[in-house]
Amino acid sequence: MDPILSCHWHDQDGEWALSVSRNGDGWELLAAAPRWSESLPFAGPDDVRRLAQALLDLPSDPEPYEFEWRLSRTEFERTENERTHFATLAVGLDPTDGHRPYLAYQSYYHFGQASGLGLEVICEDPPVDRLRAQAHALLTDLPGPTPARPQPPSPG
Repeated sequence: MDPILSCHWHDQDGEWALSVSRNGDGWELLAAAPRWSESLPFAGPDDVRRLAQALLDLPSDPEPYEFEWRLSRTEFERTENERTHFATLAVGLDPTDGHRPYLAYQSYYHFGQASGLGLEVICEDPPVDRLRAQAHALLTDLPGPTPARPQPPSPG
């Protein structure tokens, strides 16, 4: 699985990454921290196209901007050991920190009546120009309809 969209960085704890890759007929998001990594599937190529478009549309000027995707996988479905692993991936500009760009991943686990936090990976100040170039290449190479621009969440 070669990454199609990726943000990798290193800090005092080690290597971190958020990467989107093909996995057979599907698409996976890999979130990696120094001691743990996990991957979850995208619902389909349209979600990957919307992510690429959100990266292309990331504003250069300070303004409100955030888009989220929900990813999930259920294991041992319809058994007493059923477990759901789900996560949110967000792309945006942080209004509390000078509208710096970011990619953020937070996962959760649900087992029986319990839910718990999973992995959190936040790429602050991602290489926006490189991500835009990757997004442009993905949209050029990924067959399918032209993606609709992501719509911001309605106030509510």
